[in-house]
Amino acid sequence: MTLSLKRSFLRLLPILIFVLAALLTTVLLYRSQRRPVITQLDRVSAATGDKLEILGEHFGPDRDGARLFIGATPLTSTGILEWDPTRIVARVPRNDGAVLVRIQTRAGLSEGMVLGDASRFPRVDYGPWLSGAPYVEYADPPGGAPGALITLRGRGFGDKAMGGEIWVNQKDELGLFGTSAPDFSLYIQASIESWSSEAITFRVPWDASSGNIYVVKSGMHSNPVSFDRQDGPGQVQRGDGVRWSLSQSLRIDRIGSFPGSSLYIHLPQSVPGMGQNPPLLLERSGGENVKSLRDDDGSSLYRLDNPQPEDLPFLQRQIVVETFPVRVQVAPSQLKPYDPSQPDLAKALGVDDWIRPDLVPRTTGRVIGSLRDDWSKARAIYDYVIDRLDWSDDPPSRSIPDYIGTRLADSEGYSFLFVSMARAAQIPARVVGGITIGLDQQTQRWWWAEIWIEGIGWVPVDPAMGDGFGQKVTNTIGLGFDYFGGLEGRHIAFSRGILPTTRLQTESTLFIPEDRYSLQGSWEEVSGNLDSYTSHWEVPRVLSSYAIPAPR
Repeated sequence: MTLSLKRSFLRLLPILIFVLAALLTTVLLYRSQRRPVITQLDRVSAATGDKLEILGEHFGPDRDGARLFIGATPLTSTGILEWDPTRIVARVPRNDGAVLVRIQTRAGLSEGMVLGDASRFPRVDYGPWLSGAPYVEYADPPGGAPGALITLRGRGFGDKAMGGEIWVNQKDELGLFGTSAPDFSLYIQASIESWSSEAITFRVPWDASSGNIYVVKSGMHSNPVSFDRQDGPGQVQRGDGVRWSLSQSLRIDRIGSFPGSSLYIHLPQSVPGMGQNPPLLLERSGGENVKSLRDDDGSSLYRLDNPQPEDLPFLQRQIVVETFPVRVQVAPSQLKPYDPSQPDLAKALGVDDWIRPDLVPRTTGRVIGSLRDDWSKARAIYDYVIDRLDWSDDPPSRSIPDYIGTRLADSEGYSFLFVSMARAAQIPARVVGGITIGLDQQTQRWWWAEIWIEGIGWVPVDPAMGDGFGQKVTNTIGLGFDYFGGLEGRHIAFSRGILPTTRLQTESTLFIPEDRYSLQGSWEEVSGNLDSYTSHWEVPRVLSSYAIPAPR
């Protein structure tokens, strides 16, 4: 190579290095970004102005350089309500018929997912019934005792529940056969186990009666299906109840953060069960930057965006809950075996973060001895826990074996030990978290338990209250029971078992407050640049109460 060529090459070398570095940077940047993927829409059809929730991956942390298409035209900023890497909420624009929902980022364009136009969909006749209403062909089986699983087969149910309900007769003696809407104040809402377009599975409520069953979806009721309520191995007595108006609140202060932070809040809901009706949400309020996202099973989800040190965010809502005293009486000789393959029962027999039947098998074996039926075994465990433990506001340990060793526990320790031993005895059992209301209307956090009795359902057990501890909540309605199989109507549950809470961000931190009154995997989820804050969860308090007579 001549000297002139060498000099030319040396002059060009920095330029070649710069070009190669730029190409390498571009390739690495492209590879670091992945094309967005839509995995789910929260509805199959929507009308103009409806909220649409889009779930998936790789949407990006914000709208910078990204676009959302619902149809051929990208949405403007006013149409997009929320944008996270895995979740987008937007308002549906005006479209002509079905459209594709797609997301475009610098990494590429997602596959489209079809969204129908609800305003243009014709209502479909499902069988010999009301146009567009769900149609039930039959119930399988056509009858059962409380707690039994019933499957409704039919058409027009929709792929998801999305507010759908099952109503079972309680005291309707008319037995309608026509298209007239029933008086649902005479019915009891059932607990739904699964929901699909052609099959719905639910459990028979403990206070159900023979008569009609209805499916309600989108404000329309199905045809009535006859149901035969069968007797179980015992009976449930119910006394006069109370309608409680409660306030739930949360305050946040001492915030240390930088832009790009968020705090998700899972606010517990009241959970219905024996002696407790479904809640009614009256109103909710919060700071300007606190957004209500959705109500899941067992909790309501809120998000606090970019909290600043000077902010004092809060959440507050009012709910109404009806409770009734209940007393369960069982004939052990009539008990039938349960099906351990049922998902909720299998979960109530296992080991989890809080309940450890694997640590107390020998103690449990000595306590139950040769007893064979679940009712008698559970009673023996209840008596053992009461005899073994003494009350402590601050027990030295919260390990299940240490409760037995130290003999000291609060209501959490009483209930967690009882449930651990019940599961060790192969009795489906779960912890219940919530509050109790004293005769002075003051509330306190409290824990109790439930056991599964085939033919009756989930039966309440409160060993700490049975040992004489807690506030004064003595019942005055004359049912004459202890706290094994009965409550006085002043317990309000906010969790039955462990409430599932899904992590919303891939890189986030979950927190559970020490003064919790619900058993759930997360109460607070922090992501982004939120360095510090202090949350103040208050015990739900009573605003007012109103006596209501028991159904006759």
